[in-house]
Amino acid sequence: SSDRLLPEQQLRRAVLVRAMAQRTVAFALSVAALVALSLSHVFVAPGAGSAKGSTATSSNLEIAGPSMASVDGLRAAEASASSAWDGAVRMLSGVALGALLLGAAAGPARADVEDVVIAVDDKGKTTSLTKEQVIRGKRLFNAACSSCHVGGGTRTNQNVGLSTEELAGAQPNRATIEGLVDYMNSPTTYDGLKDISEVHPSIKAADIWPKMRSMKQQDLYDMSAYILYMNQTIPEKWGGGKQYY
Repeated sequence: SSDRLLPEQQLRRAVLVRAMAQRTVAFALSVAALVALSLSHVFVAPGAGSAKGSTATSSNLEIAGPSMASVDGLRAAEASASSAWDGAVRMLSGVALGALLLGAAAGPARADVEDVVIAVDDKGKTTSLTKEQVIRGKRLFNAACSSCHVGGGTRTNQNVGLSTEELAGAQPNRATIEGLVDYMNSPTTYDGLKDISEVHPSIKAADIWPKMRSMKQQDLYDMSAYILYMNQTIPEKWGGGKQYY
């Protein structure tokens, strides 16, 4: 079963790497823009202040004489120093903000819904979901399965959850949409040898499982796709049972 899952793992890794690269590039560009803006404040502001101070000093020299020129010169120097300090503060603020953004980009990247690849069958066929399909699958799962399988665990048997690894270890393989749909139609024990439709919600025994009476095959498909989607997006939590939920 591990060989069969290898292509799925490679696809998931490629999607996450691409998403992380795109996010990192976007934040790096933002950081560069912030630093450039900060540097412009540092070099432009002092020049403007110095020019203004020089003009004021020149005028005062002509009108008020040496004593007044000294005072105005001091004021101009103070204004220039203050302007330079303001520019430095802006630059440091920009750098600090850029570092925070870059740190956020370095965290785990979450791929878009459409980028998550889900196995349809054992022959290599895959699919992806829209946001609406994920929402519908979640709603159906919560209504029909969450009483026993909240968070991908199994309350009645903690040894067998809904993680990809455990689903793939079943006979037949349940780590595909078709495998899960087949199980919901006619469930069997983990080794596939015994029918358990009367003790597990199923279409086969819908007469004793009210929630399954109105289920259509598309509903089973959407629930199965949602289970596998959760395995791809939060594998460290899905199937963890009471540890996380």
